[in-house]
Amino acid sequence: MKKLFFVLLFLHLGCLSEERNIKAEIVKGFLDLNNHSFTDQPFVALNGEWKFFWNTAPNQIQETDSDLFLDLPKHWNGYQMPYGMLGGFGHASFRIKLKLADNLSELMALTVHEQDTSYAIYVNGKYLGGSGKPGPNPNEYIPEVKSSIVVLPQTSDLTIDLYVANYVHRKGGIWNDIVISPYTKAENRLTKRKINETMLSSVLTFVGLFFLVMYFYNRDGKHTVGIFLFSIAVLFRTISTGERILIEFVDIPYWILLRLEYVSWFWSAPLLYHYFYTIFPEDFSKRMGTFFYILSSILTLGLLLPPVYFTETASIYPIAFVANGVLIFVYLYRAYKKNRMESKLLLFGMLLVLVGATNDVLHAESYIHTMYIAPASVVIFVFLQVITFGRIVRQNLTKTLEFAQEQKQLSGSFSRFVPTEFLFHLGKTDIRHVDLGDQVQKRMSILFADIRSFTEFSETLTPKENFDFLNSYLQRVGPIIRHNNGFIDKFIGDAVMALFPYDINDAIKAAVEMQEAIRIYNSHRANCGYITIEVGIGIHTGNLTLGILGEHKRMEGTVISDAVNLASRIEKITKLFSSRIVISADTFIEASDGLGYHYRLLDRVAIKGKTESVFVVEVLDGYEPEKTSRLISSKDEYTLALDAFRRDDFEEAIEGFTKLLDHNPDDSVSRLFLERSQEAKEKSKMEFGS
Repeated sequence: MKKLFFVLLFLHLGCLSEERNIKAEIVKGFLDLNNHSFTDQPFVALNGEWKFFWNTAPNQIQETDSDLFLDLPKHWNGYQMPYGMLGGFGHASFRIKLKLADNLSELMALTVHEQDTSYAIYVNGKYLGGSGKPGPNPNEYIPEVKSSIVVLPQTSDLTIDLYVANYVHRKGGIWNDIVISPYTKAENRLTKRKINETMLSSVLTFVGLFFLVMYFYNRDGKHTVGIFLFSIAVLFRTISTGERILIEFVDIPYWILLRLEYVSWFWSAPLLYHYFYTIFPEDFSKRMGTFFYILSSILTLGLLLPPVYFTETASIYPIAFVANGVLIFVYLYRAYKKNRMESKLLLFGMLLVLVGATNDVLHAESYIHTMYIAPASVVIFVFLQVITFGRIVRQNLTKTLEFAQEQKQLSGSFSRFVPTEFLFHLGKTDIRHVDLGDQVQKRMSILFADIRSFTEFSETLTPKENFDFLNSYLQRVGPIIRHNNGFIDKFIGDAVMALFPYDINDAIKAAVEMQEAIRIYNSHRANCGYITIEVGIGIHTGNLTLGILGEHKRMEGTVISDAVNLASRIEKITKLFSSRIVISADTFIEASDGLGYHYRLLDRVAIKGKTESVFVVEVLDGYEPEKTSRLISSKDEYTLALDAFRRDDFEEAIEGFTKLLDHNPDDSVSRLFLERSQEAKEKSKMEFGS
């Protein structure tokens, strides 16, 4: 059992461990860190004498206005002014001048952890961030409680102003450390704190629910309800204090968040007492439990009042809170002396809770400057309770593993809606990390594939047959795209839009293989008596923006750029020429000759939405092998005929394209140019004749 204690203590300290602040000593509003090594000691708390400007915003400061100084971190309540002591309400600016090394290579940052009041951070006169909106009166003031990290200008001389306002809380000012450090260190520390609090919250949630389930298995075990309620109270306390991780997930107004913090504080003490009373009713006083219940009920009713009133209870309730912990510890010690079952484990756990609660009260009241540790202490405490339910835990282990497998399957399901390749190029490893506005610039090849005359074709099918057909078709072309290092960005009805981020040749190779797969598919459809399909594929290469579009309740990954629009237009050109695969000149120029495919120039065509026409090229390998061979063998003749057409020698063009069609009657491109040549010849005759 002693080994278990040490393991739990180690876990407890591991949750709290972080690089500690080196406390600087600001003297008369000035601090020289020119010789400080941020490599050896990255975190410096800017403690000491900040210049104090009461009822003054930073842009109103005149250095000669005041010679007042306030040691931070500290509330301004009780500060002696010429006309009397300050209360909690008001606004003020705090200023220091900071000297850093000239050759400092790190990008530095200032961290202001959550305060009871709103604040704004100004550096060298420029607003860099803050929490809420401080102002000179309640009408211009928006309260908010959160930590802020701002990047400091890369200069050795800094003037830092903290503009603070408070019109709702009993205390005003700065009561948490203001820390300067390298930016990466600051980010890592804040992230670690949030992760720790999230882990603690997760454990508290799990343990609370665990004991609630245990109660339904054994209605006589009322202590399980007690530990469930206590765990939930501490959970609410954890997510509404410290880094207040609740607001990372839900937009909670300040007024609600503040009341959640207080109600969880008011009820954690009587619920903990009730838990122990249900285990050791002979050793605990029921009358004392009733007293704490009545006290918490009265304080909870007080939360209906404005914050300026109920926050005053923080100066009185800590006495009752700590007294409750001391009473529990005394009663537990009495039970331990009587050799009550499991009292030794509970006594050890309660000692940790008492130490943590005392620390948190003193920290909240600014008597000491540490951090909130009671939630971590409670986690160890409730974990000790879980030990007594080991057998039940083992029985539920299988269900937990099944849940983990479901989560893995759910993650795999998400990847089918948002491709992992999309997240990779966005610089994300998990869909949970994606946020609205995330974007990145990339050069890629864009492939559009569309089924010809799908609207008319789909009208012959029922809705179910339409879905079955499309799924059958997409299951054939999708793997080809992935096999050639591409990924499907979206399905647009019967059309497919795919991206090829690595090699232009991948897109062309995929297009040729898709046409081959469609020929096999058509053979299968013909054998079954179904109508065959034709698919036009257009490819263009260019720069695009890949990112997350939408709004906070509905987002999707997409790509936006002129290159995407052009690729879509090129796919539509396949209908004009009755071609299978058409690519832009940009893609053709960068394609590798080593692919072994054959091409022929089509024409410069006008693209809707673009002022200049675009050269397009046909990939001959998109046809049946026999047709491809015929087109390749007559490629030189085609080139000569096309050249004549472009030179307006329509007689020669007509002769050339006529010979091509005699050899290849199904050459739709030659037929189109023949018709154009004949129309141009007739037009020229009419103009000449007139």
